[in-house]
Amino acid sequence: MRKIFETFSEGVLNLFANVGVVIPYFFCLSLYNHNKDVTAYVLPFLMLYTFRSIGMLITVYIPFSASTMLIVSNLFGIVGSLMIVAALNPVFGILGGILLGLASSWIWPYFLTVRTKGKIINDFHITKLHWQGSLVAMVILGLVELLSVKFSTYNVAFILLAIFFVISLVGSYTMKNKISFYHNGESQPIDRNYSIIGIVFITILVMLVFAIRYSRLKSIPHVWDLGIGIVALIGLLILLMYQLKIHRSLYPLSLASINRGVVMNFVLLYTIFDSSLRFGFSTLLTVYLLYLLGFEFGPFVLKKYLYLRYPLLMLGLILSFFNITYFVGILLCALFVGSDNSILNNSLYNDPKIESERAFLIKYQLSAVGNISQQLFYMIVVYLLGYMYHMNVLNFFNVNGNVDSSILLIVRLAVTFGVLISSFITYLSTRSKKKLNFK
Repeated sequence: MRKIFETFSEGVLNLFANVGVVIPYFFCLSLYNHNKDVTAYVLPFLMLYTFRSIGMLITVYIPFSASTMLIVSNLFGIVGSLMIVAALNPVFGILGGILLGLASSWIWPYFLTVRTKGKIINDFHITKLHWQGSLVAMVILGLVELLSVKFSTYNVAFILLAIFFVISLVGSYTMKNKISFYHNGESQPIDRNYSIIGIVFITILVMLVFAIRYSRLKSIPHVWDLGIGIVALIGLLILLMYQLKIHRSLYPLSLASINRGVVMNFVLLYTIFDSSLRFGFSTLLTVYLLYLLGFEFGPFVLKKYLYLRYPLLMLGLILSFFNITYFVGILLCALFVGSDNSILNNSLYNDPKIESERAFLIKYQLSAVGNISQQLFYMIVVYLLGYMYHMNVLNFFNVNGNVDSSILLIVRLAVTFGVLISSFITYLSTRSKKKLNFK
């Protein structure tokens, strides 16, 4: 019985690692969507979104091993879920959202690091039984979330989420104990550069991402829109400059990782709003399914044609201009992300300039830079157009917003062209590197 529970707990950990970004997000989003008249309920969602976005940038200041941080991620998930039960108190709502956001941001890269270490030294492998445990947990959480929406019993949903984080925590301990690297004294705390300037910048970035997300939920004056746009532009430039040191040392791997974040944010954020405005209905599920399909099958579909992945991406971006080929374009972009993700994992983990405990964290840290950069660029375009044409920014994200098609076309051209430029520059930088193409 103990063995069965250990396997199940590791299966729950596997589930949270793979979809941990999505589950707390949808729980908090559902809580807000069905309680929009209660101001306090917007805070957990905003804080989760903000700290999920910048969480990976914080890892550069964390000196602990991946196995320890995997445990911490689950602890944050437990405490954060329970705090949101009391979210009517703004303090608990804010703290709960922050902790759940960090847990969502950290759990996958730290899990991937520990799992890969266990796989390499043959101490730990994910089995079919683990995936069966993941499936059972997913079904239970899905049913509870559906019932919570139907009967407005969100406290039950977050209590269950906390219970599953407890089970996942047990899985973290059992996984760690099975891998000799983490209990033979081989894993030592790693020195970090605790730059005060870096901490100040990340604090500013937190406020900026918070303001951007808030402006997509609440109406604010046009002058504030313009102000956020200007600050976003400055923040984008500083963000890119702040990463120059690590970027130079890992080039072109660093550029490929940043571009991965740019393309991911294009697919998972921009296209959801853009396609909803184009077709007049919510396309959230369609886009997510296409992304998952492309992400999972990309490494296999493009295995023998890796040199075509960037041309395929650029073709996908061009096809996304036209309604009739829109979703085909999204699928091609998702195939690229899946294929490139596999290449980056192998390249970074085997790079002699990177310690193995940091390899995946660096990838996701650089991807977060690309993710935030694309998001900031998208919002800069929206803020400037809203200010120039005296339009409410909320209309750009609302199916009933009645934004003129010519203005939406400007947004579409600017955003897609920005991703095209990023991808083309990355393509030129990486096409001659064998380690990025496996020719």
